[in-house]
Amino acid sequence: MKKRIIALVLVAMMTVFSLASCGGSDNGESKGTIRLGSKAFTEAYLLSEIYANALEDNGYTVERIYDMATDVIAPAIENGEIDVYPEYIGTALTDILGMEMLTDKDEVYAAVSEAYAEKGITWLNLTACEDKVGIVMRADKAAELGIKTISDLQKNADKVILGDGVNFSVREDDLLRLNKFYGDFNFKDIVIMEWAQQYPSLDNGTVDVIPGLTTDPQLLETDKYTLLEEDIPVWPPQYVAPIVRTEVLEANEGMADILNNVSAKITTEAMIEMIARVNNGEEYEAVAKDFYEKNCK
Repeated sequence: MKKRIIALVLVAMMTVFSLASCGGSDNGESKGTIRLGSKAFTEAYLLSEIYANALEDNGYTVERIYDMATDVIAPAIENGEIDVYPEYIGTALTDILGMEMLTDKDEVYAAVSEAYAEKGITWLNLTACEDKVGIVMRADKAAELGIKTISDLQKNADKVILGDGVNFSVREDDLLRLNKFYGDFNFKDIVIMEWAQQYPSLDNGTVDVIPGLTTDPQLLETDKYTLLEEDIPVWPPQYVAPIVRTEVLEANEGMADILNNVSAKITTEAMIEMIARVNNGEEYEAVAKDFYEKNCK
């Protein structure tokens, strides 16, 4: 009888241990600490926080090192000050590596992956989230002029006013680049303004077209705004992926799968919705956790 009681106690203890282990970090034992970086804007916070949730849920302790500019975060991962952060392939290509402009996603990904590998950094799978320059018009004005593409805009530029809150009209990689590929954009007028006034000025008719971003929350209102098609590619793709120090991946079997699983769920549309929630007053940590819980577990 005594042996039977001891056996039952051991079975119960094993069951409790097994249940505690299913939740990744719930057993109280950490696989180690991962230093995760983030750039200093809402989308970057959301991305990093979603990956942080995944790592923590799988037993890692995450040290968050946020609010970093590109020219700070890029050398930080090279120097081993952080282990992982989400980066954009176009930014890596031109701003960090200073490489020749490419517009094909696969070519850019291959180029940056190879260059970073030489630095001891691995690019994991790309998400379907792209944050790049987008030319935005009011839907009614675009329909009135029959404008659907940037080529259409170039042909009708003399009928519209450009609102510029980001030095778009004078930058070599923005309007001046468009002029080279599409022909000159002879806008009816160009109104220089603060960035925050671009959409309000579009709404009240002060301007007809603005340079936006493909993850602008305003684009959820498809009946109000139109994102013009970039029918002749002129800008590098800006899909995002986590980049990780290779030695950290090699020391943590399964870590790549954890992060890639999250990346597979992140889309441009999902990011727009998350940014909109933050802009409406929710904390980015709560929005990121909600996305992770609903889509990535």
